[in-house]
Amino acid sequence: MEILIAEDELVSRKLLKRTLETWGHTVLLAENGQQAWDIFQKENIRFVVADWIMPVVDGVTLCTRIRSTETSGYVYFILLTGKDKKEDIVKGLAAGADDYLTKPFDREELRVRVRAGERILNLEKELKEKNEKLKGLNEKLEELIRIDPLMGIGNRRSFHEVIEKMHNRALRYKQKYGIVMCDIDNFKSYNDNYGHLSGDIILKKVAVAIKNSLRGSDEVFRYGGEEIVVIVPNQNLDTTLHVAEKLRKAVESLRIEHDGAESGIMTVSCGVSAFNPKFEDSKWTNVLDCADQALLQAKSSGKNRVKSNIEICKTGS
Repeated sequence: MEILIAEDELVSRKLLKRTLETWGHTVLLAENGQQAWDIFQKENIRFVVADWIMPVVDGVTLCTRIRSTETSGYVYFILLTGKDKKEDIVKGLAAGADDYLTKPFDREELRVRVRAGERILNLEKELKEKNEKLKGLNEKLEELIRIDPLMGIGNRRSFHEVIEKMHNRALRYKQKYGIVMCDIDNFKSYNDNYGHLSGDIILKKVAVAIKNSLRGSDEVFRYGGEEIVVIVPNQNLDTTLHVAEKLRKAVESLRIEHDGAESGIMTVSCGVSAFNPKFEDSKWTNVLDCADQALLQAKSSGKNRVKSNIEICKTGS
């Protein structure tokens, strides 16, 4: 362990250095509190042994400075003092010192007090590592509860969270955004003909194809069953239609065989709507409903196509 010694007496400073190095520690030396403070600011010091009475800056002031500084870990501080009155000891501990040692120090007493400090610092390190691990696990869990485990995209819960924020931001900054609702055509018949395991594989492939067709700022979610919803920020109806057509072609280009489809391959139908901030009374649920109605039109008019519902839904243009 690296230990900073602040001691103005040469003999005592050398004795402390030799003793601590004998026990396997690395030692940094300072002749007064100011030197120790300068070293502390440059180095990652976690253990300080400082004399109380020193020129320029004394040990108590040094301790107070260290305690008032934000550090990435705890600093264990032992105060060396020739003062042995109870009120002096209380003053030193009140300044933030963890322990004290009277001078001239006893070698074995120093060993015991240094070991006590090491144990505390090691425990703090272990606790920090466990907290970091727990934080990572919590973040992973938080991610898992927002991801659909089969398709590997956001789930319905995360969609509601994202669209709520997106809509509020659009209202505040007068921005547009688009929504694309996609549904895999004839998926039930695919499951019936090829089995649910094959159907699950197709869901993954379609999700990957759609996700790979989007910009980094776009977001994709499994809305339910074989329905996928996409949010495209800062897009009007025309540009969102272009995005939807790109998604449709991406799935079509997979050329997944499907005997139950007229085209003989797996396809998707898409419904598109967009929010225009000039319609301030429109809620995100209205935008979603319009995309859903457009999807129904796409399905009823032959599938494997993109439709918008601008005639009915005044949400964007």
